[in-house]
Amino acid sequence: MAQPYFFRHYQVENGLSNNAIYCSTQDKKGFMWFGTKDGLNRFDGYHFKTYKTENPKYSFHTDLIYCISPDKKGTLWVGSSKGLFYFDYENEKLIPLIDTLKEVKYIQIDNNNQIWFISAFTLWRYNFKTKKLVEFPMAKYFPASSLSMDENGQIWVGTRDGFIQKFNHQTQSFQKYDVFAHSGKVPSKLIQTIFCLGTETIYVGTVNQGLKKFHIPSGTYEDVLIYSKSNNVIHVRDIKPFFPNELWLATESGIFILNTQTHQFTNITKKFLDPFSLTDNAVYSLCKDNEGGIWAGTFFGGVNYYSKRNSLFEKYFADNSSKALSGNVIREICPDKFGNIWIGTEDAGLNKLNPKTGIITQFIPNAGKYSIAYTNIQGLLNVGNDLWIGTFEHGLDIMDIKTGKIRKHYNAGLGKYDLKSNFIMNIYQNKAGEIFVATARTLSKYNPKVDGFELAQEIPYTNFTTSVFEDKKGLLWIGTNTGVFSYNPTNKQRCHYYNDPKKPHSLTNNDINGILEDSQENLWFATEGGGVCKLDKDRKKITSLTMKDGLPSNFVLKVLEDNNKTFWIATSRGLANYNPFSKQIITYTIDNGLLSDQFNYNSGYKDQNGRIYFGSIKGMVTFDPQNVLQAIVKAPIYITDFRVENKEQIIGDKNSFLPKSIIYTDEITLPHDKSSFSIDFTVLSYYSPEMTSFSYFMKGLDKEWTEIKPNRKVYFTNLSPGKYIFKLKASINGSHTPAEKQLVITILSPWWATLGAYILYSIIFIAIVYNVFVSYHIIIQDRKEKEVYEAKIDFFTNLAHEIRTPLTLIKGPIENLLEQVDDIPEIKEDIVLMDRNTNRLILLVSQILDFRKVETNSFSIDFNRLNVSHLLKESYQNFSPLAKKRKLEYTIEYLQEDIYAFVDEEALNKIFSNLFNNAIKFALKKVAIRVLPITEDAINYTIEFENDGLKIPLEKKEKIFEPFYRLKEAKQEGTGIGLALARSLTHLLNGDLYLKATTDDSIVFVLILPINQDRIIVNHSQNHLF
Repeated sequence: MAQPYFFRHYQVENGLSNNAIYCSTQDKKGFMWFGTKDGLNRFDGYHFKTYKTENPKYSFHTDLIYCISPDKKGTLWVGSSKGLFYFDYENEKLIPLIDTLKEVKYIQIDNNNQIWFISAFTLWRYNFKTKKLVEFPMAKYFPASSLSMDENGQIWVGTRDGFIQKFNHQTQSFQKYDVFAHSGKVPSKLIQTIFCLGTETIYVGTVNQGLKKFHIPSGTYEDVLIYSKSNNVIHVRDIKPFFPNELWLATESGIFILNTQTHQFTNITKKFLDPFSLTDNAVYSLCKDNEGGIWAGTFFGGVNYYSKRNSLFEKYFADNSSKALSGNVIREICPDKFGNIWIGTEDAGLNKLNPKTGIITQFIPNAGKYSIAYTNIQGLLNVGNDLWIGTFEHGLDIMDIKTGKIRKHYNAGLGKYDLKSNFIMNIYQNKAGEIFVATARTLSKYNPKVDGFELAQEIPYTNFTTSVFEDKKGLLWIGTNTGVFSYNPTNKQRCHYYNDPKKPHSLTNNDINGILEDSQENLWFATEGGGVCKLDKDRKKITSLTMKDGLPSNFVLKVLEDNNKTFWIATSRGLANYNPFSKQIITYTIDNGLLSDQFNYNSGYKDQNGRIYFGSIKGMVTFDPQNVLQAIVKAPIYITDFRVENKEQIIGDKNSFLPKSIIYTDEITLPHDKSSFSIDFTVLSYYSPEMTSFSYFMKGLDKEWTEIKPNRKVYFTNLSPGKYIFKLKASINGSHTPAEKQLVITILSPWWATLGAYILYSIIFIAIVYNVFVSYHIIIQDRKEKEVYEAKIDFFTNLAHEIRTPLTLIKGPIENLLEQVDDIPEIKEDIVLMDRNTNRLILLVSQILDFRKVETNSFSIDFNRLNVSHLLKESYQNFSPLAKKRKLEYTIEYLQEDIYAFVDEEALNKIFSNLFNNAIKFALKKVAIRVLPITEDAINYTIEFENDGLKIPLEKKEKIFEPFYRLKEAKQEGTGIGLALARSLTHLLNGDLYLKATTDDSIVFVLILPINQDRIIVNHSQNHLF
C-alpha cells in the first residue's frame, strides 16, 4: 500500500516522560518543547530532557503541562496543573509566576506587555509592568475555555457556553458572538480552541460541532466541518495554518487538512498495519518548526513528526492485506504497455500496480493450472500482451496480462532447446526483438521458431549471468560474476572487462549487479563491493565512485539517471544521489523516509515521466526527483550536556562545575583530579537527525579534526592540566553547516604544580642549597677545629708525658728542701712557691692524661659498691683549707642516711675534686654543696655544687664543658680542662653533669649518678638549659 503521509514516532521508549502530549512549541533557539501529563519535555532531535514544576504546595499532584507559549523576547511561558510558570534557561528550571491559581490551560501574550490565561474556566490578566493581576470572574463575565489574538492585537476568548468574546481595551469590556445560533442542538457548546487567521477570520474548534469559521467584520459564522467520513462528530482540539491554503486540525478523529480554497478535506488517521501512520487518533496539539516539519501530539501515542522532505518517498509495503503488496523483498519492477507496473517479490509472488488508481493486484502461487510457478520472482519482461516471469529454481512463466493467467511454462532440461538452469536471473529484449534469458549458469536466447532457447554466443558458457543491456550503438553488455562482457553483433567481436589489480583503471570488482547507459553514453556498472564503475563513451577509460568519494556503501545494487542528469545509486546502506557536476553525494536513509537502507539486486525503474522506483528488502519506494528539496544547513549547534566522571552536573549544586546551563556556558574549569568528562551535542535539525554527522577538534590535544557519525557524544579521559578549546562542526545530509561551536575547558594544575608551588619549591631548593653550603662550611670548620683540638690534645698529652718524669724528679728535692726550710729561713718563701707550682703542674699533667684516657676510651672503670657520702665528705674536707683561705662561706648538706652506689672510686674522686675546685676557685663569697633527697624507688642520686661566682652567659652553658675553654671575664686562673674531665668521667659512670638554670645569679652544677649500674641515666644536659 502507498502512504502519502509518513510520520516518525517519539514515545516514552525514546525518552518522553509520558505519551500524553497536551501542547507543543519551538523556542527561538530551535529546541522543541512538549507539555505532557508528567512534566515539560525539551527535545534536541536526539534526546528528551524533562523538567518538573517542583511546586511544594502540590508536590503530590500530577505534573501536567497544559500549554506552552513563547513571547517575543524568547521567554517560555508554561501553564500547568500547578499554576503559571516560566522557564529559566540559564538555570534550566521552571519558575512560578503565579502558583496560587491551578489548572492553567490557555495562555496568550498581548501587545501591551500583559499575559492572559485561563485557570479553571476563569479568565485572568497579569500586567508585567504594574505587577497587577486582574480577574474576570465567571459569575460576572463568562466561563472562559480558549484564547487567541488576531493580527491587530485584539484578544478573543472562546467560552464554555458557545460564545466567542471580543475584548474592548478602551472600555475593558467584552462583546459576545454566538457561534451556535443557527446550528443544531448539541450536548455541549464548549469551544475547545480558537485561531485567528489574518484580520477577518477566526476558526473555532468545538467539542461537539467540529470546525466553524467566524467572519469578524460581519459577525457571522458558518459550520465548516462537523462530521467525519464515518459520520462521527468531530472534536477539534487545535488549529494551525501550516502551508499555503492549508489548515491543519488536531481532532479526536486524527488530523484533518483543510484546503481553504477548494474546501476539500484530507483525513489522516491511525492505520493499525501501517508503521508510518499516526500512532493515535486522539491528536491534542499541532506545531510547525522552522524547517517546515509538523509535530502532532497525541494522547496515547506520544509525538508524531511529519516533514515534506521525508514524504518525498511514496511507500509500498506488505501489511498482510489483499490491497497491499504481497511481500516485502522487492526484486523486479517492470512496466507493461497497458500502463501497469509489475512488481516481483522474492518472498510472496507477483503484484500488479495501477499507478493512477493505486490499486494493487496480487498473484500468489496456488498450485493451480494458471498460477505462477513460485513465490520468488527474479526476472520480469513485458513482450506484447505477455509478461515473462523468471523464478528462483522454478523456471520461466509466460502470463497473459489481460487475463492474468499463466499460458506457458518453461523448465530446464537436457534438450537442445531447453533452458540450462531454472534459476532465472534476468530477462531482456533488445531493439531487434531478441529475448535474452540470463540464468545462474549461462545466457540463453529465445528462438521463436522452435519455441525454445539456444545458448547465446555473446559470452562464454557456465557464467553466472546477472544482467543484460544493449547500448545506443547496438552493443550488448552482459554482467556476470567474472566482470562485464561486451558483444558487437555486427562484427561478432567480444570484449571482457574485469578487475586487474595491476591496472588502476580496471573494474574495482568482478561481481556485477546492474548496468546503465546514461544520457552522455557512459556506461555505469553497479558492483558488489567495488562501488560504481563508469566506462566512458569511447569505452576506453574506467573510473570509480566509492565510499572514499562519499557513497554510503561499496555494495551497489542499482544505478538510475534522473531527468536532471544526476544519478540515484541504491546500496546496502541507503540511497545516494550523485551530482556529477558538483561531485556532491547526498545520502537518504530510513531517517529520510525510506522503508529500509538496504535495497535489492538490480531492483529499480524510471518511467517515461521521470518518476523513479526502487525495491528494497522492506518494500518499494517511488519518488519524483523534481520534488527533492534543498538541504537546510543553517541549523544551530548546541552543547546539550557536560558530565564529569560520568556524573550529571546539577546546575547550582555545590559539587557541580556548571554555574549555569551548558547551553549558555562558554568556559568550564575543572580540578586536576576531575579531568575525565563527556560532552553531548546536537544540531537542531529534525527531518533527518540520524543523517547528521559531527566533526570535533580539541585544541591542545588533537592534531586534526575527528568525524563521528552518527554519535552525539565524545569522551575525554585524564587530560593533563592546561587550557583546551573544544571545537564542533556539523554536516546535515552531506552539507556542512556554517556555524561552529566552541567550549573552553581549563584543567587546573594540582596545588603542588602551581606557580606558587614552584616558587615555594625554588625557595626550598635555594634554602637547601644554602643550608648544604653552610653545613659544608660548618663541617669543614668543625673538622678543622677538631684537627686543631686533636693536635692540641696530642701536643699537651705528649708534653705531659715528657714533663711528668722531670716534674716527679723535681718534686723530690723540693720536698727535701721543705724539710730543711726552717734552717734556712731566707729560702723558705722560694721553696714554698716552687712546691705549689710543681704540684699545680703535676695536677695539670695528671688531668690532661686522664682526659686523654677518657677521650680514647682507655680510662679503666671498676664499679664497686661504695659509700658515696663518705667520699663526698672527704673531698669536702680536703678543700676546706682552700675555702677558708679564700674566706668563703663553705657549707655542705648531707642526708641522714649515707648513700651507697656502684661507682669507680678514682673517677668519682676526680669528679668531686674538679667540681669542688671549680666552685671554690670562682666563688665570691659562698660555696654550698647539697645532696638532694632520695625516694625509696629512686634510681639515681643528685648532688648540687653552688657558688656565687661570675654569671655564665646563656650561650656559654655548654661551651664551658669544652676542653681548654675559659671565660674571658674570669679573673681566676684555670687550666680549662677540669669541667671537661669531670663531664667525661661522669658519662663513663653513666651519669650526667650540667649547669642548672636558676632565677638568681647563683651558679649551680648538677651531678646525677645512678645508684645501680643496670639503669643508665639519660643525658639531661640539653634539657636543663635556660
